[in-house]
Amino acid sequence: MRNYDNKTKEELLEIIEQLEKKTEYLSSQSVCTDSERFRERYGMRILDALPDMLTVFDHDANIIELASSAATNHVEGTDSESIISSNVKDILPKEAYENVRRNMDKVIRTGKSSTARHDLVQDGILHHYENRIFPLDDEYLLCMCRDISKQWDAEQTNARQKKELDAARIKAEESDRLKSAFLANMSHEIRTPLNAIVGFSKLLASAESAEEKNQYAEIIDRNSEILLNLFNDILDLSSLEAGSLKFNIRPIKLIDICLQLVQQFHYKTQSSVKLILDDVDTDMYASGDWNRVIQVISNLLSNATKFTPKGEIHFGYLEKEDFVEFYVKDSGIGIAPERAATIFRRFGKVNDFIQGTGLGLTLCRMLVEKMGGRIWLRSQEGKGSRFYFTLPLVRV
Repeated sequence: MRNYDNKTKEELLEIIEQLEKKTEYLSSQSVCTDSERFRERYGMRILDALPDMLTVFDHDANIIELASSAATNHVEGTDSESIISSNVKDILPKEAYENVRRNMDKVIRTGKSSTARHDLVQDGILHHYENRIFPLDDEYLLCMCRDISKQWDAEQTNARQKKELDAARIKAEESDRLKSAFLANMSHEIRTPLNAIVGFSKLLASAESAEEKNQYAEIIDRNSEILLNLFNDILDLSSLEAGSLKFNIRPIKLIDICLQLVQQFHYKTQSSVKLILDDVDTDMYASGDWNRVIQVISNLLSNATKFTPKGEIHFGYLEKEDFVEFYVKDSGIGIAPERAATIFRRFGKVNDFIQGTGLGLTLCRMLVEKMGGRIWLRSQEGKGSRFYFTLPLVRV
């Protein structure tokens, strides 16, 4: 041990200062050594624990180092050794490489980190990856690449569910609007024939002449039929939607149906309108329910007579490959394009000021589709309409 007894105060202070510096130096050396030992022992284990593929490459996309565990390598056909000294362009598909290259160029240009995405097929399964690139210096870049397939799938599922919810909300709002319009319309449609029945029943009771009685009875009968058809349409539509409406599908001789409808509508058409059954094959058969086919054609003929103040209404059928194509053509007022686009939807009407619920054509569409056919429209405003529907042809 050194003897400091003969040292002056100034000399002692200088010695203390030197000892403090030496102590400080030795302490820093010890910390540095401990840090190096820690990094040497745990550095790779920490990198192995990360889910990212850590790659260092230069500005030309040459891979300098795979800094992470080999297990994070997601490029098929390569290993950690073959990846190093390769170029990104040589190991990634063109589209994936272009995404990574654009992200690299952005980082080089701005000097700031940037994140992008690319896709790769691994083991035959499409994976989605997120690559975040950091500038290390003026020469090298660090890319942290992570498999985000689960996150991607969740995002797509959320987006799809949101889209479905939006569609359901819009549909619900539209249904609510249509329901309100339907209730308002139904109130009018029921009240009109009901008032006529009640009013003319009272007049019938007090009528004196046979002519008056016959006239009032005819009005009551006509409005009773309107009311009955209205309720039948509502009940049929409800049964169709519930899947409880029964069909008796069998071969139908079409000329028999058409002749019955000619007789039925003979008294319903105005004197200024001529109803014509075109020349048809009297031996042609179709598959369908007799009553429902009559219901569909009756509905189309009723609409034609309603919207044709004068002229002609033609109807008939012809063979089209494996189907029979029915048609009803009129020379009436026609249908505006914006109405034609929605005419087969529920509550769709040609004219809001003409009596009708807007359920008839919806019912026709559903009945025809249930019998294996389809229905459509061709119309020009002011020049009439042509309704078509098909049923499976039966060859006998």
